[in-house]
Parts: sequence; structure tokens; C-alpha cells
Amino acid sequence: MRGQGRSNAGRRAAGVGAGVLVGVLMVSGCSRPADTVERTAEARSSSSPAVAMRLDKPEKLLSGWPESMSRKLREQAQQTLGGFKALLDGEPTSAVGTAYATPDGQYTALASGVSGKVTNPKATMDEVFAALPRLSDVKPTPPGPMGGEARCGKGETQGVNVDVCAWADRHSIGMVAFIGFPKSGDPDSLFVQARSQLEHPVT
Repeated sequence: MRGQGRSNAGRRAAGVGAGVLVGVLMVSGCSRPADTVERTAEARSSSSPAVAMRLDKPEKLLSGWPESMSRKLREQAQQTLGGFKALLDGEPTSAVGTAYATPDGQYTALASGVSGKVTNPKATMDEVFAALPRLSDVKPTPPGPMGGEARCGKGETQGVNVDVCAWADRHSIGMVAFIGFPKSGDPDSLFVQARSQLEHPVT
């Protein structure tokens, strides 16, 4: 019975996942045009990487999560890219938008991001989360070894928890949405791990 309950929860999370970015994440329509982002040197993050970065789609995310077979989930992840591209100062140099899921379908992660010139990572994070009004408890979180600015917030849609973490450094903007984790879960460490698999120095 316990296994059946977990399986049912996984199917529910997967079913809701296709509409998560519509019901919770609204970043595809940014709150203000990119050219209104404050571009003062004082606000730039000094912890962002000095070398150029790019985003690549890993074959598996986190601890061996394969890419989701759900076209709707992958499309939802891709829909956020337009908003991210609008926040770049110029054209994107790479982009990733896809979804990953545990083999049993219990947990899902939607990963989206673009690389290019980001003049002000902190102001960019303000823009990203201003476009996510349904999230609560938004707080700064350690960005990991790549540096920059990072924040996480919590949401819920159709009874399924959604944890959203996003980052911006001088060379990239990205987001990972974790679907179906318990409210007591801690997405921060998973976020750092996922980001390290998505973002790489240009060689």
C-alpha cells in the first residue's frame, strides 16, 4: 500500500507538472522590458565568474534523473526562455529548456536558462521574481561555486508543492523548478548541484 501511495503521488505530480509554469511561474512575461533593468556598476555582483559561461543540457540531472518523456513538461520549461532572453544585454549565446524526472515519476525538475551578457545580476533576479507573484517565502540562497545571485521561493498548484530556485551571474540566467517535493524538503542543495550540471565555462 505504501508503494502504491507513492506511485499515485508521483502520477499526480507528473500530471500537474505540465501546468506548473502556467499556474505558478509567469517568467515568460517579464514585469518590465529588459532595458529598464538598473545597470549601475555599484549593483553588479563581484562574485560572478570572470570567465565566459555557457549552458548545456546534461544527459541526466542530479542523481541520475533522465530527461522526462513528457513533451508538455519540456515545452513548459522552454516557455520561460523568452523572458530570460529579454533580460540579457544582447543576444543569447546558448539556451537550455527541458525537464527531468525520477524513474518512478514521483519528482520532477524543470530546468531553463540562457547565457549571454548580464549587466546586473541582482537587478535581474529582482525582475525574475517580480514575474513570479504566486511564489512565497522568496529568500537568497547560496549560489554555489559559480557565484552570482541566487534565490529560492515556494509555491503550490493543485495540492502539489513547487520549489523554484533561480540564479543570475554576469554570463547567465537560469531557473530550476522542483515539483512534488514535501514542504519540509530543502531544495537549496539540489539547486546548486543542478546548476553545476547545467552551467560550464566556455573552453
